Amino acid sequence: MSAVASLVIYGAVIGGIWALVAAGFSLIFGVMRVLNFGHGAIFISAAYATVAFAAFGMHIAFVGSLLIGLAVGLIIYFLIKPVRKKEITAVIVTLAFALLVQHLLLLIFGNRGLTVQPVVDGLFEVFGAKFAAIRVVTLIAAILVLLALETVMRTSFGKQITAVSEDSDAAMLLGIDVERVYLLVILISSLLAAIAGYFYVQVFSVNPELGLKVLIYAFAIVILGGLGSIKGSVISSFILGYIIAATILFLSPRWSELVMLLAIVLTLIIRPYGIFGVKE
Repeated sequence: MSAVASLVIYGAVIGGIWALVAAGFSLIFGVMRVLNFGHGAIFISAAYATVAFAAFGMHIAFVGSLLIGLAVGLIIYFLIKPVRKKEITAVIVTLAFALLVQHLLLLIFGNRGLTVQPVVDGLFEVFGAKFAAIRVVTLIAAILVLLALETVMRTSFGKQITAVSEDSDAAMLLGIDVERVYLLVILISSLLAAIAGYFYVQVFSVNPELGLKVLIYAFAIVILGGLGSIKGSVISSFILGYIIAATILFLSPRWSELVMLLAIVLTLIIRPYGIFGVKE
C-alpha cells in the first residue's frame, strides 16, 4: 500500500510541475503560433531567483521569482515580436536567448546542483508512506493555478484569447487589441513557468542546463497532448508524471527519461496528432 501511495503522490507532483510549464508553452503556441524555445529560460530563471532571494524568506523569494519570470517573459516578447511570422527565425532567436540565459546562470551560480529550504517543513504519512510536506503543497499549488487558468479562459478576456487563436485578423476587425492579447498571453505563460520553477527548486535540485531539459520535456508533452491544446498538455503531463514515478519506483531513476520518451514515441506512432490534437 505504501508503494501505491508513493506512486500516486510522487507522480502527481511531477505531473503538476510539468503541467504548469507545458500549459504555458501550449498557450503561447495556440494563440501566437510561435514555438517559444525560450520558455525553459523563464522556468530556470525563476528557480535561480528563488535561490537568490531565499535568504530573505521564501515569501520574498516567491515574489522575486515571479518578477524575474515576468521580466524574462517580457524580453522574449520583444524578441519574438519582430519575427513572429517567421517561424524558424522565432525558434532560433528564442533558443539562442535560452542558451544565453544558461551561460549567464552558469557564470553566476556555477554548475553544481542547488536547492533551497522549502517554504513548508515536515512530513505527511499516507498508508505507511512518508512524504515531505512541500511535495503536497506543490501539488495543491499546481492544481489551484491550473484551475485559475481555466477560470481566466472562461472570462471575457479568455474569449478574446480564443478569438485571436482562431483568427487574429478577424479578431482585430472585431475591435480586439491583438497585440495586447499576445503580450498578456506571454505574461500569463511566464507566470505559470515561474511558479513551477519556484516550487521545483524546493523539491529537486537545479543546475543551469535544466532550462533546456525542461524545454524538451514541455515540447514533448505539448506534442503528445496535441499542439495548442492546454487540456491535452495538462493531461499528458500527469500521464508522463506517473510513467516517470512508476519507472523510478519499480526500475531505477536512470531509466525514467528513456521510458518516458519511448511512451511518447509509441503514442505518436499510434496517434501522430497527439491525444487531443486535431487531425489535419
